[in-house]
Amino acid sequence: MATMIRAAAMCVDPDTGSYVESAARAARTCLVRADVYADEVGMLVNTGVVRDGNLAEPAVAALIQKRIGMGLEYYPGRTPTFSFDLLHGAAGLLHAISVAECFLATGEVEYALLLAGEAHPSTERAVAGFPYTTGAAAMILGTSPAAGGFGRLHTIDPTEAVEPTIWVDANAAGANSRSSIEVRAGRDPLDPAVGTVRECMAEAGLECADFTAGRAVLLAPAPDPEFPARLAIALGLTPESVVGVAPEIGDPYSAAPIHAYLHAQRGGRLDAARAVLFLAAFDASSACLAYHPQARSR
Repeated sequence: MATMIRAAAMCVDPDTGSYVESAARAARTCLVRADVYADEVGMLVNTGVVRDGNLAEPAVAALIQKRIGMGLEYYPGRTPTFSFDLLHGAAGLLHAISVAECFLATGEVEYALLLAGEAHPSTERAVAGFPYTTGAAAMILGTSPAAGGFGRLHTIDPTEAVEPTIWVDANAAGANSRSSIEVRAGRDPLDPAVGTVRECMAEAGLECADFTAGRAVLLAPAPDPEFPARLAIALGLTPESVVGVAPEIGDPYSAAPIHAYLHAQRGGRLDAARAVLFLAAFDASSACLAYHPQARSR
C-alpha cells in the first residue's frame, strides 16, 4: 500500500506566541479531520526551526507529544509514539515525509504526524525584525491501496560553505539568549527551486501541459509574495499552475508546504490533480517531492 495524506491543518491563533502550543492545536485539529485517535499515531516528527526559548533539549517533538497526550504510556501490546525533531531549514517537512514513508511502508507505524512552524523564542507575537509567521501546521500520513504515494525526494544543496540565516548570537544577547534570535535574508532560491522541480517533473513524467490542464499542481513556498509567479515564469508554467501560501499568512517558513497544500485544497485546485508537487526552497537549497493522490495505472 502507498502513503497517502489523511489530513492537514494549521494554527495561527493570535492568542498564543508559543510554537509548542500552536503545534499542539494544529495536531489536534488534524487528528479530528483525519478521524484518527492520538494513540493510533506511531510517529511524531517536528520540523519547526525557531522554537520557544531556543530549546535544544529535550526535543520539541517530545514536548508537543506530551501536550497532546499522544502515546505516552507503556503497556503490553502497545508501542509508544516515536517522536523526534528533524531540522533541515524550510525543507524539513519534505525530508520528514521521506523518513515517515520508510516506517509506514513496513507497517511499523499506522499513522505518522508531521509538524512544522515557527515562533519567536520570546513567545511574543510581534517582534520587530522577525520575518516568519507565528504558528504551526500539521499533516497526518497513512497508507491506502487507492493512493499512488510519494515519489523520490529531489534536492539541491550548496557545495560551498554558506553563512547561517538563523542563529543565536549568545555574546550579544548575553542573559537574553533564550529569548533572542538573529535572522538574515538568504540568497534568492529561484534557481535551485527550478532545478529540483524540473528533476521531479521528469521523474514523474509530467509536462507543462499537465499543469495547464489541472492534472498537476505545483505548491510553492513563500520566501516572498512574488515567488510563485516568478517560479511559474522560470518553469514555463501558467501562473494558475503554481499555488503559494495564502497572502494573509505571510511567510510560515518550515510550514509553507502544508499552508500551500491547504490553500490549494480550499481553492479546489487538488480536486482533479493526479500529481501534486511539494516544493521547499530557502537560500541556496531546494527540495521537491511529487505526491500522487490516486493509484497510477500500470
